[in-house]
Amino acid sequence: MFHLFLAALLTALATPSPAPAHFDVLISAGHEGRPESCPRFPNHHCNLGTPGERAWTPVVADEAARVLRAEGYTVAREPADFDGQYDVRAAIFIHFDGTERPCTSGASIGYHTVASQPAAELWRKEYSAAFPFKFQHDNFTRNLSDYYGFRQVHASDGALVLELGELTCPAQKAWLEPRLLWEGRFIAGFVRQLLGNANTQ
Repeated sequence: MFHLFLAALLTALATPSPAPAHFDVLISAGHEGRPESCPRFPNHHCNLGTPGERAWTPVVADEAARVLRAEGYTVAREPADFDGQYDVRAAIFIHFDGTERPCTSGASIGYHTVASQPAAELWRKEYSAAFPFKFQHDNFTRNLSDYYGFRQVHASDGALVLELGELTCPAQKAWLEPRLLWEGRFIAGFVRQLLGNANTQ
C-alpha cells in the first residue's frame, strides 16, 4: 500500500503544472457563482458577500470586460472561484462592502504587494474624485491585503481588490444602484490609463 502511495506521489510531483494563461486583464466578479461553486473550492472561504452584492458585481464586471474587449484588450472574465493561474498585466477583483454598523465604511482598495501600490494610488486618485462618500485607507482589513485571488495571478502592472462602496449604507447604495454600468466603464477607463501609464514608464 505504501508503495502505491509513493508511486502516486512521485507521479504527481513529476507532472508539470499547467502553464499560466496569458491575458492583458483579468476581471473577477466578487462572490459570483456562489454558493454553487463552493464545494469545488474547499480552500476558499464560502463568503456570499453582503446582501445584493452577488447581483451587482457581475453587472459591473461584464461591462468593464465588454468595453475593454471592444478596445482590443484580451480579458479573462472570471467569477469568484476559478481554476488555474493567470499571467496578466492587470487583475481587478470587484466587490461592494457591507458592515454591521451601516455607513461606517465606503470605498476601499486591497493589494498584496508594494508592486501594486502605484495602481492603487491611481485608482484612489480617479475614483475618489467621482465617489462622494468615505474612502477607507488601503488594506484596512486582512481580507483585502491577503485576498485569496491574488494567489492565482501574476499581474505585472497591478492586482487590486476594488470595494466600490458600502451597500449597507442607504445613501451609498442609492448612489451606486443606477451607476452599475457606469462603474464598469469607469473601471475599464482606469485599466486603460493604468496600462498606458505602465507603457510609458
